[in-house]
Amino acid sequence: MIRLYSMGAVQSSITRHKLMAVNLAQAEIESLISASYESINIGNYPVTKTVKIDTGKIAAASDDISGTMITSIANVSEGYKITVNVSWNDYYGTVNEVLGSTITSYL
Repeated sequence: MIRLYSMGAVQSSITRHKLMAVNLAQAEIESLISASYESINIGNYPVTKTVKIDTGKIAAASDDISGTMITSIANVSEGYKITVNVSWNDYYGTVNEVLGSTITSYL
């Protein structure tokens, strides 16, 4: 029973970290969508940023996990294809989440 509880706690932590990574990626995509389509210069991409994943163990940021968010933009026939890749190393290994979206000049 203790082993099952321990495995459940591990899966809960991994899921929480993945959800936070998806939220970071979604916020990045939304900030690009809210910008003027014409103001996006794909020559400035990819962009790499350091991000923090909150472990939720304590309120202070001292236990946060550092990660990397890479935002890429490419021309596609419909407009721009945005891909955001968030990766980090936590206690359970390397984790990676990728989100994508396409924006058009019609927005």
